[in-house]
Amino acid sequence: MPLSAASTSLAEILDELTAEGAAELTEHLDNNALHCFACGHRCLIKEGKRGICKVRFNQGGHLRVPVNYVAALQCDPTEKKPFFHVLPGSDTLTFGMLGCDLHCAYCQNWLTSQALRDDAAVSTPNLVSPNG
Repeated sequence: MPLSAASTSLAEILDELTAEGAAELTEHLDNNALHCFACGHRCLIKEGKRGICKVRFNQGGHLRVPVNYVAALQCDPTEKKPFFHVLPGSDTLTFGMLGCDLHCAYCQNWLTSQALRDDAAVSTPNLVSPNG
């Protein structure tokens, strides 16, 4: 089910679609700051601020991470993947979320990867659950 950002910003919608991150993803520091280990940037995120990805943020000294949505969901042939040699002839479920910790101008997923960084990259989340 797609969400609409008619009167709410995309950042506000995505902030509602978060949960507290696993303890392994953070190191808690003084003054409610934290180190985020969800990607290689290892962001120092102060209270009320976001990491470089723009989708993970610090709320009350706790890392908030995306949950229960996708930007894209597709079934692809395994041969298209970097693990093409595993079970050739099978299908692979591919999904992507909004935000990214990189800023590649040539990115084929620019609309979703830069959704919170660039107003021209308009993409909305689609709610998902393990129950279908």
